[in-house]
Amino acid sequence: MKTRYSHRSPDFFAVLLVLVVVGFGMTLAVQIGTSDRDRMVDTEVVQVNPNAG
Repeated sequence: MKTRYSHRSPDFFAVLLVLVVVGFGMTLAVQIGTSDRDRMVDTEVVQVNPNAG
């Protein structure tokens, strides 16, 4: 006998799409976070060099 479920399970491709979007968002967030750190380090180095001369 076939059992009928009251709720339909999510489609495989829909779940895959959600995972790809979440992964892309996390990658973007990490890149933005590291670029902000690099900018802060660069600005500190630029500010220190003129005072050293």
